Amino acid sequence: MIKLAVLGSTGSVGTQTLEVVRAFREEIDVCALVARRASEKLLDQAKEFKPEVVVIQEEPQKSWVSELPKETTLLKGEEGLEEAIKLADRVMNAISGVHGIKPAFYTLKMGKLLLASNKESIVCLPEEVSENRERIIPVDSEHNALFQLLKMVPREEIKYLYLTASGGPFRNSSLEEMKRASPQEALKHPRWNMGAKITVDSATLMNKGFEMIEAKHLFGFDLSKIKIVVHPQSVVHGLLELVDGTFLMHASDTDMRVPITHALFFPQRKKSPFKRSPITSLSPMDFEPLDTERFKAPEVARWAGEMGGAYLPVLVGADEEAVNLFLEGKIGFLDIVDLVEEVLSSVNFPDPKSIDEVIEAVEWAREKVREIAKIRMY
Repeated sequence: MIKLAVLGSTGSVGTQTLEVVRAFREEIDVCALVARRASEKLLDQAKEFKPEVVVIQEEPQKSWVSELPKETTLLKGEEGLEEAIKLADRVMNAISGVHGIKPAFYTLKMGKLLLASNKESIVCLPEEVSENRERIIPVDSEHNALFQLLKMVPREEIKYLYLTASGGPFRNSSLEEMKRASPQEALKHPRWNMGAKITVDSATLMNKGFEMIEAKHLFGFDLSKIKIVVHPQSVVHGLLELVDGTFLMHASDTDMRVPITHALFFPQRKKSPFKRSPITSLSPMDFEPLDTERFKAPEVARWAGEMGGAYLPVLVGADEEAVNLFLEGKIGFLDIVDLVEEVLSSVNFPDPKSIDEVIEAVEWAREKVREIAKIRMY
């Protein structure tokens, strides 16, 4: 029986993780659910799965607490988070954004198996990730695909790793159209249903920049060997180009439950309990080069990844705050990456030496974005 803690259980990946658990109730025990607030959704999850602990960050109403199952203990804050991780064999880190950094750090320090869905934590914790690769199973479809492909061939036979990008809602838009784009337009992802932050990152393609850095940390390849290719159908999630000119591809439906199921049971491979598409329905498959003039975020991220150190948490913090400002209607779509680039050029402090200093660098970047945006008065 797998003892599973689901961090960010009410979000998109957390919810889909529990969908998979429902199909394998005899094999997975949800020992902990973690969320930011005491929502009705979290309460319903607690009643269904009856975990040992439920952890929240905000103070709940007494009436909410009274409805928790008698088997479940309510905990709060970082102490509660650490207790939830201690109870588990596998920890699904589905917390979105910068709030997922410390949970990933605690999971690895406690020697647990990290099911990594939070991009920011893998980007910001290069040493912890590289030292604990055997205890990290990527959940994002792209890295989960590469994780599987890389087990098929020796490293010396690999020429390039490819991350696929749908191109987002603005794949065929001009720079002028992107400049005028509204938050509502940016949130219309053509293939995936995700939270607001990651959806905007998919529109700027900053998510692919993060994913390049993640691939470097997760798999130990230099950034020069990691490429991005636009694949509008999002059927192929990862590719390897081998030295003999051949390609290995990992393809599946655009359904996060596929990599989630793989991560939950690895090294076992389970028969899918969900309806799957026949291979004929996955056609056609198109691949296009990335237009770096319209989408400069990946190269900005690549530069930060090559610099390393303080630039990694600054990249993460600046992007998160810039996306927030865009969603609030305070800056334009193209201003997101411009602000991130300007903040990266302002770094003037030593590389972080602890998890607290990593978080401080993230917060410095967020504040710097607000400061620059206020001066420019977007």
